[in-house]
Amino acid sequence: MPLHNFYKNDSQNNLPAKNMTQNISMAVYILQFISIFTGGLFSLVPLFVTYIFRHQAKETWLDNHFRWQIQTFWFGTLFYSFAWLFGLIPFIGWIFSIPLFILASAIVVFRSIRGWKRLNIQKSPQNLLE
Repeated sequence: MPLHNFYKNDSQNNLPAKNMTQNISMAVYILQFISIFTGGLFSLVPLFVTYIFRHQAKETWLDNHFRWQIQTFWFGTLFYSFAWLFGLIPFIGWIFSIPLFILASAIVVFRSIRGWKRLNIQKSPQNLLE
């Protein structure tokens, strides 16, 4: 088989292409988790990677993981933004800013770990009943 056809995702039983997409999704979960230690500034890298490689997972179980990762970014960004806004208000704003920052970090951690675990057993991260 020619090398250029080895990574094509034309059929359902083309395992190298699926494994590559699964590895990319795994790397995005790791990058999202690491991004909490940068205050969310590093979170654009996993978002770009997700958008670049999402088309390879269309109509597969991995598509749910890419959607989950994009939602994780936007939920985290929403709460980090509120935390920064409240942080600009002296004293009273800081009372709200610190819990919101902790909540944003907890959301990213929870969703990254949950997605990682579900990816390892090849299940969708969004079905909470399984």
